Amino acid sequence: MSIFMPDTSVEERVASGLAAQRELIDARLQSGARQSGWKIGFGSPSGMELLRLDAPLMGHLLAESEIFAPEGAEPARIALAGWTKPVIEAEIAAWIGADVPPGTPPDEIHKFLAGVGNAIEMADLDHAPADPHRILAGNIFQRAYLLGAPDPKLSIEGIGELNAKFTHDNETVEVTDATALTGNLRQVLAHAANTAPALGRCLQAGDVILLGSIITPRPVSVGETCRYALGQFPELVITFV
Repeated sequence: MSIFMPDTSVEERVASGLAAQRELIDARLQSGARQSGWKIGFGSPSGMELLRLDAPLMGHLLAESEIFAPEGAEPARIALAGWTKPVIEAEIAAWIGADVPPGTPPDEIHKFLAGVGNAIEMADLDHAPADPHRILAGNIFQRAYLLGAPDPKLSIEGIGELNAKFTHDNETVEVTDATALTGNLRQVLAHAANTAPALGRCLQAGDVILLGSIITPRPVSVGETCRYALGQFPELVITFV
């Protein structure tokens, strides 16, 4: 059920939420944080239906929120102490190679990419996802992310055609349509290019964008391990402590 007033449109709640998130970004940057890119959220058919959206929501990534796997075969580790409802998402990521002008059409978006790959995102659902303003103002629940290595030769269509396997402890989900929940990746990127200025700047060279999860977000707990394999990309492994 929506928690915003019935005479307030979804578009107004999105616009005010983006403005609130821009204030959050400015405060974080002024405190010394470094923005590393962007994230797309609620872009699945069910997510957009839940919030009555006609396009996905957009948040930001901080370099300080990136987690890294140690050298060798050890998984990345993340502490969940203090989280309310941690969830994991298996993402498709794109790396930006040149600044993307707002208004770039989807059929030209590939010209600005430096590579595509896989990633894991961690979110904390610390409140019910009902109000677009509150979701955007809180940066779409973003808490941490783990990046794979980008492939500069694989096309944006090519990564969408890869099969994937996501294992949560002993349960495995196989994905044969990686864009079933993300939607058309070119359109997602074009939407991100149009939305980014409302959050302070355009998509810039060096940014990474998490384009959406190929699985439904899955709750996780301390002691569990998740593995995400997408096509030929090295498997990403994360454990929760």
